[in-house]
Amino acid sequence: MYFVIFLLIGLVLCFLIPFGPIVAGGIIFALVVDQYRQTMHMREDIRDIKNHLGLMNNNEAKEYELDKEYTQVDQLSSEEMNMINRRIEAELEKVSKKQ
Repeated sequence: MYFVIFLLIGLVLCFLIPFGPIVAGGIIFALVVDQYRQTMHMREDIRDIKNHLGLMNNNEAKEYELDKEYTQVDQLSSEEMNMINRRIEAELEKVSKKQ
């Protein structure tokens, strides 16, 4: 319903304002971006629910865990990142010494 209302407003803007088509295009673009953002949030919520209920197969569960780790790493502070980097470097040194 709101799409029809915005369509009518866009048509009125196109006829009344010289830059109306640009404004209408911006409104449509904003609506599409907002809808995409809402869809991504719903998708993440569905994945969280599936994981909580244990409805994921092995591949989906692994992908879910990797995505969660990736988002957690993306939100870490610089001190936490340095500590993780030091641990990884120590593990790599151990592996290289064994070889």
